[in-house]
Amino acid sequence: MSRSATTGLGRRRALVLTAVGVLGAFVVIPHLLQHLDQFLATGLIVALAATAGAWFASRTGLATPIIDAALMRQRFARRVPSTVALAIAVGVIGSLAVVVLDVLVFAPLTPETKAIATPPLWTGALAAVYGGLTEEIVLRYGAMSLLAWLCLKVVPGPAAYWAAIVGASLVFGVVHLPPSAAVLSLTPVLITRTIVLNGLAGVAFGWLYWRRGLEAAMVSHGAAALILHVTVPAIGV
Repeated sequence: MSRSATTGLGRRRALVLTAVGVLGAFVVIPHLLQHLDQFLATGLIVALAATAGAWFASRTGLATPIIDAALMRQRFARRVPSTVALAIAVGVIGSLAVVVLDVLVFAPLTPETKAIATPPLWTGALAAVYGGLTEEIVLRYGAMSLLAWLCLKVVPGPAAYWAAIVGASLVFGVVHLPPSAAVLSLTPVLITRTIVLNGLAGVAFGWLYWRRGLEAAMVSHGAAALILHVTVPAIGV
């Protein structure tokens, strides 16, 4: 593929991912006109991440294989079942690991989390859409691609990708602190809990992005969020 064609593909990919990320934000922001500033700010962040990702990912070997095939009008249907199956499996395993770690380690240390009112389950489903789309575009496609590009200049081979995966996962954990602070008074244990549990899931999504593409990470994140925000609350764990 020529340089101009590669540049054109990157621009189209950035536009598609921006639209997808904005859609993810739209489904979780209530009363849009009353929160228009939040929506616009999120849209700007998504656009910046999608644009940055289009530049850095192509220089680090990180890919969006299904999206690119669709944009180039190539056949991609055969790739979908195996990608989705692996993504869901990783999402299920990752979410169960988060639940077990929380129940066995953090729950005894943070009894105040049990007092949080459980939101309607449909909001958890919307959160899964937001997580799988918007958060993956920002944290994996944007942040992890940038970190991989930086790390590859210092550390060769797989170590650079693992450093990027862990770095993006830590950021993923940190960005969940404000929502936690909105319902609980943050303590060192609660801060650690938020970063570790979200970071653990982030490592799984980052590995999928590295090995199977962004689409796999998006599906896995959505599946894990459905389990954590819908299934687990429904059964009262």
